[in-house]
Amino acid sequence: MNFLSRHIITAIIIFIAFNICNAQSLQEYYKTIHKSTEYCLSYEGLLDEVFPLEMLICGDKGLYKMKSSYDIYSLSIEVDNDTIEMIEEDSQGRSSGYITLTKSDNGFSGEWNQIESAARYSFTINQDVHKNELTPYYTTRLSGIIRSRIVNIDIDHINGTLEIQEKYGLKSRYKSKYTCKDKNCNKVIINPEGIIGVSSVEIYKNKSGDYKMIVLTADQNREITELRILSQIKKKTKAYSDYRSMLLAEYAKFNDKDLDTYLKKKQAHWIKSTSINLRKFHKADSTEIVSDRLKYQASSWIDIELWTEDFISGVQYKQYNWQPEVEVTAFAYHIDKSKAVTLTDVLDKDWNLTNLDSTIDNENSTWVVGYDGIYKIYFDRVKGIQRESYLYSDLTQYIDRGSWLDKLVDQNKIND
Repeated sequence: MNFLSRHIITAIIIFIAFNICNAQSLQEYYKTIHKSTEYCLSYEGLLDEVFPLEMLICGDKGLYKMKSSYDIYSLSIEVDNDTIEMIEEDSQGRSSGYITLTKSDNGFSGEWNQIESAARYSFTINQDVHKNELTPYYTTRLSGIIRSRIVNIDIDHINGTLEIQEKYGLKSRYKSKYTCKDKNCNKVIINPEGIIGVSSVEIYKNKSGDYKMIVLTADQNREITELRILSQIKKKTKAYSDYRSMLLAEYAKFNDKDLDTYLKKKQAHWIKSTSINLRKFHKADSTEIVSDRLKYQASSWIDIELWTEDFISGVQYKQYNWQPEVEVTAFAYHIDKSKAVTLTDVLDKDWNLTNLDSTIDNENSTWVVGYDGIYKIYFDRVKGIQRESYLYSDLTQYIDRGSWLDKLVDQNKIND
């Protein structure tokens, strides 16, 4: 489940602000009630593929809890061949959900269902815990040569797109959806009509993790070249869930310490402010009822709009199921100088973005730096991302000479 397409109900994130270490373990809790854990089996798993949980199964009884929460749920268990049926009871002994699991190669998988609504989430448990399992990359930047021209190649594994950009000269770009040629999508192919003299480009990853490229020219010659990995952006996820809440935050990790810290702090700030709001909700009505089970849900994710060797910009999206608008906040970061920058830093003092004639009048919109211009962006729940662009060629006179944006444009690093 990726962070660009996740539905609204996967939700809020907390970087574990509670001292879980002081909480009683499932084994200790079970032993105080049933005197022994002799025939119990311990499992770890995930709710909705991202929310970590732990479970104890002891014959026809059991317990489980989310790792980010103190709440422990009792389980009544029935086993029928390879199928396990569980009824979840909360701390007040009320049935609040039920779980249906079937045996799989790695353990058990199935669904959790809310007892009083149609809400349902995937649910998996496994005795073999792979704590060091690698987080999949979602953007890979490669460098290679196509027809004697040095190019950078960005593979967006989430959106299924591949972009080729010449590093020198005219710096032309080509972007297209790619086609997977094998089950694991370790071999992809595109037909780049925009690259002169090239009929198709095939990129494949071998077992050692190295990339190679096969270029089929217009005259049907095959050119095979090695590709060098410049960087790989990982998707990082932080998740929190308790009786009432599900919080999910996702962001990119670029293997640049200062940049990674900057992006992580943006999500940490969102987590903190959202958590404060949730505590206000709970304070206003502290009586937990079954229909409140996972009632409040929110998510935040970061989209990258522009990424060069020394600059990155994007938008932080914040979505809540208790309000209709999706909030958007743009950011810009100078990688070379390890600091955040803003558009107000680069615009003429006698002119600002409100001077532009915009058809987007949504109050919850933001201005972000892109490849060929500045975009005004907002998020519509039905239509998705809506944007209005203003080309740099039309804005040059309003950009301060010598500013970071002026240098990017003048050096032809981002615009055609």
